[in-house]
Amino acid sequence: MTSPGRAKAVWRRIDLFTALAATLSVIVATLILYPLAHVLLATFFPGGQFDSAPFRAVAASDLTALLANTTLVIASATLIAVLFGSLFAWLSERTDIGLNAFGNVLPVLPLLIPPIAGAIGWVLLGAPRSGFLNAGANALATALGLPAPGAIIDIFSYPGMIFVYSVYLLPHVYLTVSAGLRNLDPTLEEAARVNGAGPAGTLWTVTLPAILPQVISGGILALITGFALFSVPLVIGGQAGIEILSVRIVHLMTASFPPRVGEAMILGLVIVAVIGASWWVQRLVLRRGNFATIGGKGRRSVSVALGPMLWPARALMSLYVLIASVLPVTALVLVSLQPFWTPNLARVRLGLGNYRTLFSSAFVRDGLTNSLVLGIAAATIGMLLAAIVIFWIDRNRARPLAVFIDGTTKLPAAVSHLVVGIAFIAAFAGAPFYLHGTVLILFLAYIVLYTPQSTLTAHAALVQVGPQLSEASLVAGAGQGRTFVNVTLPLMTPGLIAGWTMLFVLVAGDITASSMLAGSRNPVAGFVILDLWSNGAFPPLAAFAVVVTAALSLVVLVSIWLTRRRG
Repeated sequence: MTSPGRAKAVWRRIDLFTALAATLSVIVATLILYPLAHVLLATFFPGGQFDSAPFRAVAASDLTALLANTTLVIASATLIAVLFGSLFAWLSERTDIGLNAFGNVLPVLPLLIPPIAGAIGWVLLGAPRSGFLNAGANALATALGLPAPGAIIDIFSYPGMIFVYSVYLLPHVYLTVSAGLRNLDPTLEEAARVNGAGPAGTLWTVTLPAILPQVISGGILALITGFALFSVPLVIGGQAGIEILSVRIVHLMTASFPPRVGEAMILGLVIVAVIGASWWVQRLVLRRGNFATIGGKGRRSVSVALGPMLWPARALMSLYVLIASVLPVTALVLVSLQPFWTPNLARVRLGLGNYRTLFSSAFVRDGLTNSLVLGIAAATIGMLLAAIVIFWIDRNRARPLAVFIDGTTKLPAAVSHLVVGIAFIAAFAGAPFYLHGTVLILFLAYIVLYTPQSTLTAHAALVQVGPQLSEASLVAGAGQGRTFVNVTLPLMTPGLIAGWTMLFVLVAGDITASSMLAGSRNPVAGFVILDLWSNGAFPPLAAFAVVVTAALSLVVLVSIWLTRRRG
């Protein structure tokens, strides 16, 4: 006969909240796995028989040039991002550079300016004939009585593409490496300095080897983002005649009828293979070294004096802030106020006509409204789901199902957004769901695409809470659900608000999934920008990009303020 105490303990383990959390966890995992499995089977095994036609079609295309372009641009940009992102992280965390405000701004910059807006801003700045920087340089040379230098910057080139890619990949490395430096036990570096090593020797022999996993992780995140980035190769590569893998995949899905899903999926698997190889390299490095560098009671590290390199280092970080935000946004604002795009501001009358014309269009208004609503809904539901799933995984971490679901929630980080978009079209656009052209398919795709970010943020927030308070609540007689709602969730709020902010901006500014899943019946901001770009309407396009940037910036700044106030 079961004792009352044991029966009560069993009931707690299988109470309503636990069952609900387990069900939601399984649903999230299914939502991730089903589309990917469906598209693989439907594409390569139609009718149960293997179909080699997509492979033959891909082999017959100009695959060599496509892969060469992709490798050159993304590999170069990733390398630059790793070098400068790691350098900026070290300068912010370990030196007396004294730019803490800029150090905090660096990871926020991509949140404030969507890559599509930044890419268009740099087109307006660096176009060979009509870019503001080129026109300004020629005007300055003429005023000084010097011969006009012509185009000093050509954004429509390999260096131009690599440059813009690097600007938007760098923060991923910066965030990861700076977090690793904050967790690094400073006594290791101090011991090296006591033994006679200088700042450079300490950096090379102690700091870099200790944070090597973070450097590699940052590089992999930059690589994943580079493959998923669609706006930069579309806006700049299209004019430069440089085709990138992401653009080819989207064109196969959107510019062909019927969509050539098999070829797009094969090219997407190339991305998966590259990212999988990168993860394998990271695991190999981790297996061959001991990188446990967090000590006991932490203490602040001694700042390295930069000496004569102080002002050059400040200038370098300030230049990045200028390049990543001030210049492109300024160009967008100037063009948005013009009746037509011209670098000669003295010959045109600036005004708000583009904004009035733009928002008289229901298509544009619906696009902005849908993006904001989807961003708020996906961020709110996504973070709530992540909090519940992570809470359940943490309480059942030893069970195989929890381990499986935990790994599944990280899967979208290793799969290109383009592949996920293809999978959602194949799995949900037709029977039996018929979600093609609906807002719901966009919402579900956003939830899946950004599950790794939401669950990682929720896990960090849960770890900070610790198990003691929730255990005290359980001992006092509260169930798992009441403990989660009244104790754990409120204490996780600051971390969840930060995750909500990130999720909102990623969803509202998304263009990769939006380019394939949105349409004229359910426009979103990214789809509207692509439509304006394809029509060559630069002043309205700049006006819309400014509005989107301002809306996202407002939400981010308010969220940061609320987080600090809550903290």
